[in-house]
Amino acid sequence: MDEKDLNLKNENLNSSDGHDEKIEQPAEKIQEVDNTEATPAYEENDNWKFDGEAQTLNSNVIENDVFEIHIPESAKYETAERPKKATPITPQDSPAKTSGIKGDKVQFILISIILAAVIAVLAVFGTFYYTRPNSNEKMNPGNIALKIDDTPISIGMYNYYYTCVTQNYITYANYGYYDLDTTADYNKQTTTNSDGKEVTWAQFFKDETVNQIQYITTYYEKAVEEGITLTSAQKKQVKENLSSIKANATSENVSVDQFLSDTYGDYCGYATIKKMLVQSYIAQNYYQQLSVNRKVSDKEVKKYYKENKEDYENVTFAYLQVPYDDDDGKSTFEKCNKYAEQIKSEDDMKKILPKACKSLIDSYVQQGYVEDADSCVDILTSNIEVSITAKEDALVEEGINWLFDENTKIGEVKAFDDSENKTVYILYKVSQPEPDKEEVYSVRQILVMPDGVDTSKSDVTLTDEQLAEARKKAQKILDKYNESGKTEYEFAKLAEKYSKDTASLSSGSSGTYGGYYGGVTQGTMVENFNDWSMDDSRKYGDTGIVDSKYGCHIMFFISKQPKYLYDCETDLKSKKEKEFTSSSTVKKYNGAVKKLKVAQPNQSTDSNTSSSDADNTVSAE
Repeated sequence: MDEKDLNLKNENLNSSDGHDEKIEQPAEKIQEVDNTEATPAYEENDNWKFDGEAQTLNSNVIENDVFEIHIPESAKYETAERPKKATPITPQDSPAKTSGIKGDKVQFILISIILAAVIAVLAVFGTFYYTRPNSNEKMNPGNIALKIDDTPISIGMYNYYYTCVTQNYITYANYGYYDLDTTADYNKQTTTNSDGKEVTWAQFFKDETVNQIQYITTYYEKAVEEGITLTSAQKKQVKENLSSIKANATSENVSVDQFLSDTYGDYCGYATIKKMLVQSYIAQNYYQQLSVNRKVSDKEVKKYYKENKEDYENVTFAYLQVPYDDDDGKSTFEKCNKYAEQIKSEDDMKKILPKACKSLIDSYVQQGYVEDADSCVDILTSNIEVSITAKEDALVEEGINWLFDENTKIGEVKAFDDSENKTVYILYKVSQPEPDKEEVYSVRQILVMPDGVDTSKSDVTLTDEQLAEARKKAQKILDKYNESGKTEYEFAKLAEKYSKDTASLSSGSSGTYGGYYGGVTQGTMVENFNDWSMDDSRKYGDTGIVDSKYGCHIMFFISKQPKYLYDCETDLKSKKEKEFTSSSTVKKYNGAVKKLKVAQPNQSTDSNTSSSDADNTVSAE
């Protein structure tokens, strides 16, 4: 998320006042000054896409809190001090006015006037104002890597995000999650981006960096417009993060700016990290508000389902997974075709399973996933039937197409070769495609527990006295809600502040916010929670308190609907979010490319390597 530009100087860590901890709020936006020598050429971007999965900020950077919303001034980006006054052009100096010249010559004369003003500025600041990057987040043209709408992104800020993005992918690649050789040239290895296009890993790193910056900056810009600011707890967290950076720099016996530059890349300094933290928190606050308030109508959901019907239909089938027992899989495929001819029912498939899947069973036993072969057979047999949608990719594409083809009859059996995974699947069709009509519900809840209870345990059982204490606390929280605007967002904020169920909060690992549980199936939650939520009389905005062995649950009802409509609604909201984040324009400054960081094979991405001295330089588009 995002923050504001602060005019901080590169000072040694030992300076007592070098880095002021004051957290300001956004004020007025910058106007750029062009310079003939150093004006960066930039391109309009019309093809940037946001990848919702990408993450840049570590979870410990952002924490939940009560939100403070008030109206600040419009956003401000500080630059070097402006000249007091350029030499004015008098009417006598203007041949256009004295001679009545019109048309193109007037434009020519206006250009001359602009150039005269630029020369006056250069006389005050010198060319370095335009050409030299800095770690102070001063937005002179030479320090701008990108622009997201009207918001300039510094070279140091780009390098910070680039480091986070590349280090994330490279770390997971080292654990085998990505097909990426971290010892080889990233320009000579390819991957598939979110649009299904094959690109080099070098280009992928750049694209993902810009996507992440665009995502956060778009939310930040809108947040500023809406008057959303930092909470008091977030201000405190920013200071703590910055203090930690200072301590790390001290331990390395270097200045803060040098420490950050060494860690994240050239021109990333104290002011850069401070700005990033503030912007990130503000953007997060707005994201959380929108996540609650972004609604879609029933009409929109039904229309979306009609247009994407195949994505929300399920087909049920039984299957056997048979690993290759030869290099090319030819003999395995022939063997599986013979098995398929013997299968006339699911029971036949279960009888064949121990023999057909012997190598898979032996592998599970050897790796310790199961105790013995018989146990493994029991597990595989009990899970032999599954349901999937057409958009899932867990199965070979040819097999999915066969299952969803209405000409494929129930009871038909066929083997499919998945050469990429060296596996043959034997599929038995159980049903024709149809939407999942099971009813699911969505609610928010605030879990209240009495004092002194260990909330980390899953087998908590409260006494009557403890439940009474929890009920009393829950009623006070519900009273606070009833005294507020009684909106879902107000309830969500109370959940963030008071709920003991971290799994449904932004501080947890599930990615949810405000006590949210969406698309819950019958019987998933404890009985009283489930019964209250499944009550047919429930309508949006209903609240109540229910008891369970864990404590008291303050409930807020959102909806109950068939599973396929819930899935449609969720995807439609995600689609609208992507449209929101990709609606901002991205301009790239070609003049900055030589100063942008480029990941090198056999090097940690937190080394300070720029494209100017890199062997695998990625040039700007």
